[in-house]
Amino acid sequence: MNKKTFVKTLIILVFVALSFVLLAKPYVKETYAVSCPSNIDPDSIECLDYLRDQQEKIQKQQGSIQKQLGNEAYQQLSLQEKITYMTNQIEQTERVIKTLEVEIAANDVEIKLLEKDIMEKEDYISLLRQETDILEQTVNQRITESYKYSFVGPLEIFLDVKSLSSALRRTKYLIATRSQDIVSLEEYSFKIVDLKEEEEKLTSQKAAVQVKRNSTEEEKLNLAKEAQNLQAQKAEKDRLLAQSRANEAQLKATYDANIKKQNALDAAIIAYINEHGDQARMSGRVAGGDWIGRMGNTGYSTGAHLHFSVRSSFTSGKVCQGNIPVLSGYLRQGGASWIIGWDGWKWPYMYSGTMRLPIAGPYVIMTQNYHSGYAIDLKSYKTDRTTNYGAPIYAILPGVLYRGVDGYGGVYAYIKHDNGWVSCYLHIQE
Repeated sequence: MNKKTFVKTLIILVFVALSFVLLAKPYVKETYAVSCPSNIDPDSIECLDYLRDQQEKIQKQQGSIQKQLGNEAYQQLSLQEKITYMTNQIEQTERVIKTLEVEIAANDVEIKLLEKDIMEKEDYISLLRQETDILEQTVNQRITESYKYSFVGPLEIFLDVKSLSSALRRTKYLIATRSQDIVSLEEYSFKIVDLKEEEEKLTSQKAAVQVKRNSTEEEKLNLAKEAQNLQAQKAEKDRLLAQSRANEAQLKATYDANIKKQNALDAAIIAYINEHGDQARMSGRVAGGDWIGRMGNTGYSTGAHLHFSVRSSFTSGKVCQGNIPVLSGYLRQGGASWIIGWDGWKWPYMYSGTMRLPIAGPYVIMTQNYHSGYAIDLKSYKTDRTTNYGAPIYAILPGVLYRGVDGYGGVYAYIKHDNGWVSCYLHIQE
């Protein structure tokens, strides 16, 4: 069996297996076109370019989705913090309102007690006034009588009574009652004054408590309004949070669907490379995006990956030692992947920035950041998270392609670009 027959047989087996899966799960209706359009020869390099362009579009979309997911996650965190803060504020405000309600109730009790004291003292003053009025009438009568007798001589008093002793008693009685009435009037007068002052004091206390009560009521109303405003803001934040989570779910669904598309495209690209390996650009003039090799582990390498770097100019012996920081916008880091390095660093997903990714695959992950200057290590993974051996490597920009082997046997390609830069692709397959 020759190589082409083997590849075709393998593709047929894969197709049969996929058909079995689809039959086993009839509800999966999504299918992805992984072949070239009818106007492109499936055995031409244009077909590979078409598949690669489709994958590049998906990679860019995935990068955008990752960024949007990051924004949604940040927004959700911010909204959740605000909701938690507002919930705490609402709870505190409600506790203060309850405290004010207790204070208002206490003020009401105090006002009622003061009103009772005022009423009792007013009643007492009224009784005293009545007694004083009676006493004043009695005193006035006695004073009138005493005044009348003050102009009557002893002989007249004697003649007006039946006996001398009776006259003497009347005279003494008038003198004594006059003195006692004066003292009683003064005593009642002082009592009325004191009670009046006490009544005024209670009235003042009542007014002060009422002012305090009104102030507490006003504060309670203001706090209730504040609680309502906080509740409205919290409801709006809850709505935004729910909307953000819905957006996140939709983005994740699109991201997962794109992963399936990438997997299908990657399988088609790998199958094409296996059948048309002689079409890879080996040297000479290349365009940006041209296929120049496959991911390998030649030379000093602990596993299949791509050592990638860019220099500002060609320097003999240092073509793979980068001096341009490719992570500063040329390529873009996404979120952390499922892989954690020996040092605890979570390897991030990588996406195109202003520069296309130099390697294809459903998942492209950075396994080592800057080393050998500004070089980075990239690795391609399949959707089942296994290493994507033989993943295609592309030229990032147009230029002239060269190949070489380093002192450890590592095969590398480098391109002298039209702008003077030099890009290096190390550890590629022979």
